Order: sequence, then structure tokens, then C-alpha cells
Amino acid sequence: MKNEENPPHRIWLSLNLKLAQTFNHRSKEIMAKPTQAHISRSLDRKQSRLLKEKTKNQMEYYMGAKLIEIGVNPKSAIYRWSLERNNHQEIWTYSAYWGESKEKVLSGQFPLTGTDLIDCARANAKQGLETTAQLCGYGEDIVQLKSALKHALEQMGIPLDSLGDLVEDPKTYGVVSGREVAPNTNSSL
Repeated sequence: MKNEENPPHRIWLSLNLKLAQTFNHRSKEIMAKPTQAHISRSLDRKQSRLLKEKTKNQMEYYMGAKLIEIGVNPKSAIYRWSLERNNHQEIWTYSAYWGESKEKVLSGQFPLTGTDLIDCARANAKQGLETTAQLCGYGEDIVQLKSALKHALEQMGIPLDSLGDLVEDPKTYGVVSGREVAPNTNSSL
């Protein structure tokens, strides 16, 4: 695929792969290995949720196939979604990280901030808070993730409740008002 054609999705295998291809043509001895891959797809914001999910599933499948093609075990990689919203489009990017890049993402040493953090958190929220913290570069530090999210949302003027459980105070988890109703015995409803 050529970028000039403006395909519905773009695939690139990090700057490392581009460098590897460049060095490969000049010298067989120098060969950098890619450690990340990305697939992006622009979708109309008005498309149904079902169609968006189908497209995202196709992207996940295609990413796995591409990883196998370049000799990477898809199970050894970690994956992160990002979402960028424009006027009438959503740009979903599915990223795979392995090797050195995977270690950097999981280390918590390179956390996302600002719009990158908001996009990552929004796109990965369904995977759970712990996974979202890791994928956004906060390792296991959920408190720091929430703090950074609140700060980023406030700076951008986005309501805190737009990310729901990701920014709520942990004291509110599991608190349900009302009355518990249960059977008298295990056999009697």
C-alpha cells in the first residue's frame, strides 16, 4: 500500500523497521529489528457501534497476521488502542509492542500525558483499570493514572465523568444504595 492512495487504514512498523529497511539496502551487516507495529483506521462517528466493533475485530486479526508475517509471536506482544476524534471521524489505532518497546510500556517509566493519555484511557477502558494503567504507561500505579487523567481532563476542559470509572474515587466502587434481597435458603427462592 502506498500512502499517496490514502487507504482506509495505514500500517507502519515503527521507525525502527524503516531504518532496518534503509540499512538493509546499504549494508547487509546492520539490521535493526522493529519492536512495535500500528494499524490505524478512520471511521465515521455516526456508524453503528456494531459496525465499529466489527472493524476493530478485523484490525486485531490483521495485526496478528502481520506480526506472524514478520516473525513475532502475537501472544508475546501487548496491545494498546488509541482513539482520536475529529469533527466527523474517529481514528482508531491498534498498536502492538514486543521486546524492548513492550518493556518500556510496562515499566511505567514512560507514561502518557495530555490528549494521548485521554485517548488511550478511553480506548482501553473496557479492559479494566489495571490493564488500562499498564497500557497507558503507568505500570501498576492506578492512583497515579487517575491523578494524571483528572489533570489532563481538567486542562482540556473535558468533564471528569466522561471517563466514568477510570477517574472515580475508589471509595465509591461497590457502594450501592438500596436493599439486599436474597433467598432464605439455598434451595428456596
